[in-house]
Amino acid sequence: MGRRKKQPLDEATRSLIIKTAHDLFMEHGYRAVTTRQIAKASGLTQPAMYHYFADKEALYTEVLRTVTEQTKTAMNEIIQSGGSVRERLIKLVAYILLYMPDDLSQMERDIRHELQPETQQLITRWWQESYLLPIASLFEEGQKNGSLQGGLLDPIPSAFFLLSVIQRKPGGSGGPLPKGSSIPVPAEVIAARTVDILLFGMASEEGRQEVHYGNKGDEKA
Repeated sequence: MGRRKKQPLDEATRSLIIKTAHDLFMEHGYRAVTTRQIAKASGLTQPAMYHYFADKEALYTEVLRTVTEQTKTAMNEIIQSGGSVRERLIKLVAYILLYMPDDLSQMERDIRHELQPETQQLITRWWQESYLLPIASLFEEGQKNGSLQGGLLDPIPSAFFLLSVIQRKPGGSGGPLPKGSSIPVPAEVIAARTVDILLFGMASEEGRQEVHYGNKGDEKA
């Protein structure tokens, strides 16, 4: 008697598993979610789900691959969309504010403590390609066209710094609620403020002159 043929995997079912796992992992974290929960929420038995993903780590890795691939595509489209370096940086930051995971610190802990070293390295490379390098490429472009300083600016550390100050707020708005208001600050507004502080600093034009000259008396001298 011959072996039973392996049933072909259904792409719609696979996508459903990834979407369900994404929602559960992002809400509860890697450790708190079980494959049994994911299978049940997907309308599958646990053995049926294992036809698609060998274990929880494989599924979590695919969730992150999907997220970073979508981000990479969106970021590259923004870079190629035209406009000034500042305008495109604002669009990149707004996208990150809107679509990055709600609890990035939890995700970082999960990756560092729960996954195998080779998986961690793979995810780090995806993160760099999706978030870090697109931003760094705009800094490099600004250096080449003269809109950004060349000597003092290192694109990779500058991109790291910008990413470190971006914080996504709950609710998907990208920004906090202003005092006395029920309307969150739009992500585009937060993005513009963040980019402008990075590019131009917090000082006013008068303040920058004071820093440069020491005081107004020196400026007039």
